[in-house]
Amino acid sequence: MKGRETGMCSSIRAVALAVAVIVMALLGCTGRTERIPARVSFVTKYAPIEFSFPAGWYVNSAENPYDLQCFSQSKRMNTGVFAFKKVDIAAGSTPIDIFWQQINDLKSKRKNFEELEALEKREHDGKTITSITYSGDKDSSRNCYRFSLIEFAADDSRFAVVLQVAIPGDWEKSKPVLEEITQSARPAPDRD
Repeated sequence: MKGRETGMCSSIRAVALAVAVIVMALLGCTGRTERIPARVSFVTKYAPIEFSFPAGWYVNSAENPYDLQCFSQSKRMNTGVFAFKKVDIAAGSTPIDIFWQQINDLKSKRKNFEELEALEKREHDGKTITSITYSGDKDSSRNCYRFSLIEFAADDSRFAVVLQVAIPGDWEKSKPVLEEITQSARPAPDRD
């Protein structure tokens, strides 16, 4: 009788273990744990250009001067995009002229505006990205300001000037995130 009880106990344990494994597998497959998308994409209003942002970033719905402005979830970083069609810029003007105008405009609105990182021009996935970073004071806060001009080889009818802002103490951590956003830019289909 004792041998029979041991065999029965082993069978019950095996069945219980199998049921537990099946239940855990089913719970894992029900979608109870929501997965957050790794990236979110947004498109500029004018001269459509699509940008990809880390999950949690969102569009600033308040009135602002940009064609697209997005904030990180913590609001410690943001990206503002001015999208342009070349047909709309003055004869004799170039995208690099617009880039420097945007920098000079912000410079006139900040104190202690100093170059933090030198002008850099690089090719990435069919686009040329020209970037420069400054630091400056607004009211009682100091920020890092990264400007980028994005020109597309496959569609030279449009370009973007991007202004990205981050906290100086977070700059080394923020810079790769902001660069990835800039590098994600691609022309989007025109809207009717």
